[in-house]
Amino acid sequence: MPFRLRQAGFTLLEILVVVMLIGLLTAVIASQGNWTLSEDGLDEEAARLYDTLELLNERSLFSGQLLALRLKSNGWVPLAYDRNERDFLPIDDASLKSRALAANLSLEWQVDSLEGDQVSLSDVAENLVKKDVMAAPEGLSDQADEDGSETRSEDERDDPLPQVFFFPSGEVTPVTLSMLSNDDLDRFQRWQISALGQVSDPDNADQEDNEGSVFEEAR
Repeated sequence: MPFRLRQAGFTLLEILVVVMLIGLLTAVIASQGNWTLSEDGLDEEAARLYDTLELLNERSLFSGQLLALRLKSNGWVPLAYDRNERDFLPIDDASLKSRALAANLSLEWQVDSLEGDQVSLSDVAENLVKKDVMAAPEGLSDQADEDGSETRSEDERDDPLPQVFFFPSGEVTPVTLSMLSNDDLDRFQRWQISALGQVSDPDNADQEDNEGSVFEEAR
């Protein structure tokens, strides 16, 4: 039986086929990027806001610390109540950084009312800070005043109190936040956080009840 030598290398046709496949794969990857990233950045910023709300609620529960979120039309600032400073200070954590929105995006919010005659959680947090209930053990505030150390009153604060509070008990200031595209008024994303810390999309309430958060499924 004659011995046949195996062909070495690739034919021109095989090389062309490989090049075509690589080009097709590159085009698919590029187009996939266009599907997952929005041109105005609204989806990405809405996702960051969602994660911030969830993380603040979880961290407050596990750390036993009063946390907050200061909202601005062009972004937000996660805060933690500092017992020594007796004030809300930015959180020193890469996962909870202050966020500034691009010029084509804006943030709006509305604090939702609680059922019945329940006291506003914002009022509760403000009273806690004013009375220094969470600042130190009993008597420490009086001791500080007697020693002549400086304490910051409400009128001396550099910034007003934040709008959303996250209590270690699991309660949260109920609020609805809207991320808007200034270039397209029809594009927006809303998140609603309840008094029990549940974050949901109020525009897809029925679907979320049956299948969980639409945003969670998309991620």
